Amino acid sequence: MARRRLPAVLLLVAVALMIGSYLLWPRTETAQDREDRKAGFEAAARRAEPLLSAIRAYSEDKGKPPRMLDELLPQYLREIPETGLQRCRRFEYRLLPDRRAFLLWYDLGSRQGRAIAGRSHYRDGDPDHAILVFTLDGEEKISSALIDRAPKDIEPVDFHATRWKAGQGRMQMAPTLAETYRLYGMPRAVFEDLLGPADGSRALDRVPWELRIRCPTGLFSPNALIYWPGGQYPAHLYGGATEPVGSWVYIRG
Repeated sequence: MARRRLPAVLLLVAVALMIGSYLLWPRTETAQDREDRKAGFEAAARRAEPLLSAIRAYSEDKGKPPRMLDELLPQYLREIPETGLQRCRRFEYRLLPDRRAFLLWYDLGSRQGRAIAGRSHYRDGDPDHAILVFTLDGEEKISSALIDRAPKDIEPVDFHATRWKAGQGRMQMAPTLAETYRLYGMPRAVFEDLLGPADGSRALDRVPWELRIRCPTGLFSPNALIYWPGGQYPAHLYGGATEPVGSWVYIRG
């Protein structure tokens, strides 16, 4: 009897593994897949405009955002729209914790008249100096890192904590910092022990609520379209890099 059961058990195990692989691991996306997905998300963002307008109107009238989308009905919206996407039809809404994000920056030194590589994103510090900018989430962990106002012709050198804290060669060491340490998710106490106190900081506007479309291609894939009022998004969010889609961001793991 046990011998007859063994092939059946093995078959069940094989089927379970196949199903698990299908669920856990996303299939390889082609360039056309990505274009189609982006076009679908852009259309979904347009469909969300009445919903976003209703949330804003409710927030202005009540002095606070709704706890759930059903509170918009029927005064602010006749019905909650669908996304128009086949595999992820629902808009998901949630209030975010009452915690503020912060921006910290380190002065990297003067560009000495050299042209900026790209364009500047921040107003902080001496405009003739390059800066290393960290955005911290509500738990005071790094959610994004960016070198701003740096010249085009930096010659990177190995990072050395003692020289960094003394303010020596920071501009040359900054590009190799991310190669030496995993900055994303690093707690403030850890990077301040490594780099010393920041040269400046400021609070960012709190994000009161979030609208999202979750459309994962596997359990380890955080594919989603996210909207935050104010439109200030970090470079990384919820385990993936952010890519602008109008006033939204697309997160792809």
